[in-house]
Amino acid sequence: MRTIPYPEISKDPNIYKEVGAVLEQGGLVCVPTPSGYKLLADLASPKAITAMLQAKRRVKNAPSLVFVPNAEWVERVVDAISEEARRLMQELWPGPITLLFKAGERIDPKVRKPLTKAKGWLGVRMPEDEVSLGAVKTFGRPVLVSSANLADKGGAHSVAQIKKNFGRTVDLIVDKGDVAHAARSTLVDVSDGMPKIVRAGAVGEDRIAAALGA
Repeated sequence: MRTIPYPEISKDPNIYKEVGAVLEQGGLVCVPTPSGYKLLADLASPKAITAMLQAKRRVKNAPSLVFVPNAEWVERVVDAISEEARRLMQELWPGPITLLFKAGERIDPKVRKPLTKAKGWLGVRMPEDEVSLGAVKTFGRPVLVSSANLADKGGAHSVAQIKKNFGRTVDLIVDKGDVAHAARSTLVDVSDGMPKIVRAGAVGEDRIAAALGA
């Protein structure tokens, strides 16, 4: 596991090119976010997605999270985008709000099938934190995102635990030290009709209502 100390990448954004190169080659990257460390993999690579799921020993069929470099990429990974969803993206992205869409047919079937067994949903977000946004913008395409812990286990806030769990499977980590627990993103279902908040989080109902013009 290659380790890049956070101060280095913060001072020299060119280092993100190394992160992008790992993703381009189908490797796994681990980055710090306000709610814990996350694993990233190229959404377009069945090999990378399989590697992530195997590394996590994932067995649950929870909706999957995708980071996009900009809102234009959403068209390529979801089934349809309502006007309300477009308003939320325009007003609240980048930011800690995840929109639940029906997965699009343009995603490779080898990727879409294992990620959407539960309800066919994808959670999509344009992140605002420095490292996640820098990584996905440099890579230039959507990435699959998952907490850096084994299925049903903790440890996504501890660098030592992450290295213990994923030392042989993650290719690169941006090390910011242990991170504190922060508010999770707000989950909003925009897959059918008017948006519905399905998990309260960092973005309050008042901001969502304002973005929708309510």
